[in-house]
Amino acid sequence: MAMFGYMTEIDTVEVKQSKSIEAEGYDLLSLLFHFLDEFLFLFSADPFFIPRKVQIVEFDKTNFKIQAIGFGETFDLSKHPQGTEVKAITYSNMQIHTDRTTNDIHVIIDI
Repeated sequence: MAMFGYMTEIDTVEVKQSKSIEAEGYDLLSLLFHFLDEFLFLFSADPFFIPRKVQIVEFDKTNFKIQAIGFGETFDLSKHPQGTEVKAITYSNMQIHTDRTTNDIHVIIDI
């Protein structure tokens, strides 16, 4: 996930463990917000988990629910270079583009 690229060099993160998250929203934007916020919480709380890869297990666009698994490890300053701290996800100018050949999102994070 691009958000974690701000926090450290993703290439230094190994897949040693996994963490599951679930998120819900009232529309796609709120679902995206809560999805990213769940992963940010995993990084901000002990044991400071940082994923290298994220797998979407279930994505319900009708009821705005998502389940995902992050694969990575505990953040360790002796191994992972410290990047920019992400304080929060924001709704500011959040965009989801589904009308293209690729599905693109635009999210501004609070650093």
